[in-house]
Amino acid sequence: MPPAERGRANRSPLTVKQMQVPDSGSSGPSTDHAINPPEPFNLPCIRCGVCCTVYQVRISPGEAREIANSMDLDYWDWVGRYCDPRWSDTRSHLIRHDDHGCVFLDHSRREGSLCGIYRVRPLSCRDWAAGVFKPACQAGLKEIWHVGVDDSGQLQGSPESLADLQVFLNQL
Repeated sequence: MPPAERGRANRSPLTVKQMQVPDSGSSGPSTDHAINPPEPFNLPCIRCGVCCTVYQVRISPGEAREIANSMDLDYWDWVGRYCDPRWSDTRSHLIRHDDHGCVFLDHSRREGSLCGIYRVRPLSCRDWAAGVFKPACQAGLKEIWHVGVDDSGQLQGSPESLADLQVFLNQL
């Protein structure tokens, strides 16, 4: 059953690391988050495309030229097609958005939203890293996987949603 069709009942955390501490009343280990709270979940890019829909990327003329060359386009033709004409700073360009976000974002891929210029993507895109505390990543987790993030950075959701997300992450 796809995550979108599942309820949000029975939420349980998907944790990366928990310290095992012997329980004085039992023979087996127990998890004690008060002694060693879990590290925030190390979230890789989940290919949701939310960051590419909410942020509009500013690029240098050099980056624009590199992307234009990779697409076999004249620099000014590329600027006219792919840059926001409302941007008035002559020292940089703003990559245009359409109704679905960045014009280079491909939402049609089965493996998630992917960048159409990934090999020559702008430096700001290269430097951006996913993370459980980033609002765009939290929105993508919620929208696609029906998973939330608690205050300690642990993923929260139904066992089915968390399992589906884990399968996806294992395939990356």
